Amino acid sequence: MFTYAFVPRLSIALALCLPFAFAGAADYPIRPIRVIVPFVAGGGTDLLARFVSQRFGELLGQQIVVDNRGGAGSVLGTQILARSAPDGYTLGVFDTAFAINPAIAEKLPYDAERDFVFIAIIATSPSLLVTHPGLKVRTVQELVALAKRQPGKISFGSAGVGSSSHLTAQMFMTAAQIELLHVPYKGAGAAILEVLGGHTDLTSVVPGSVMQQLQSGALIPLVITGKNPYHTLPNVPTYASVGLGAVNPGAFRFLVAPAGLPVAIQKRLAAAMRTTLEPPEFRKRLSDNGFDVELLVDAEARAYIVQEIRKWRQAVKDAGAK
Repeated sequence: MFTYAFVPRLSIALALCLPFAFAGAADYPIRPIRVIVPFVAGGGTDLLARFVSQRFGELLGQQIVVDNRGGAGSVLGTQILARSAPDGYTLGVFDTAFAINPAIAEKLPYDAERDFVFIAIIATSPSLLVTHPGLKVRTVQELVALAKRQPGKISFGSAGVGSSSHLTAQMFMTAAQIELLHVPYKGAGAAILEVLGGHTDLTSVVPGSVMQQLQSGALIPLVITGKNPYHTLPNVPTYASVGLGAVNPGAFRFLVAPAGLPVAIQKRLAAAMRTTLEPPEFRKRLSDNGFDVELLVDAEARAYIVQEIRKWRQAVKDAGAK
């Protein structure tokens, strides 16, 4: 039974615990930090996480270990993070799929808005449609013409059901009035490998993840998202320039933690990310690989992602994605 005699004892116990709680936040971090990427290695989100992790870890004074947990269109890795201890030692670098999944999945094992702390938006990036030489198309117009002659025969590999590359394909099919065969993989890296091997015909990628393959001719660039031609691929047309302006999903990557993360640790991480992204030479390195720094932290990061969830819910409905 609850009695008033218990209150002083409870107060004493809490008072004894509080200094240790604050000390933990003040001393953070004291051991390596795991960063979950909810895709297999080789895709754009994995690439960005590895670019950022070294400098980010140096600033925090601890090693950052990237842990690829691909599966279910990023849901598996996202669920793992949601169920992790909110102590700052398990974080995530997620992407647009996080905002898409609430609209495309019948039921998720987490609540996208309540189960996470959004520490920082890191970067945005365009989406580049590529093919292999064996398909024998060199322009998006040739691709559309071939797809109309062979409906459902040309395959499109995505990073998984609900990924931004999946939705980009849906938007492309709707805008061009064509039918492609969707082949979902556990991440963009796997989809790229299948196109390189000629097993899948198309995929959408972050430009920086395939620059060597583009330069060697192993992959053929066809079209890219964005209002203007991308600076590293000035000769590749935008969807808008070829009359497919409705295909402009965009992509973003962000640093995230489980709900309940102490505010002091959240601010420490946000400050370290801000410093990580400050040097012009580091920004240029990201830009050369297809990532445009767009740093938002704390309330602005949360507002951005909540808005994206709302936007993608409507986009999924309009595109008829399933």
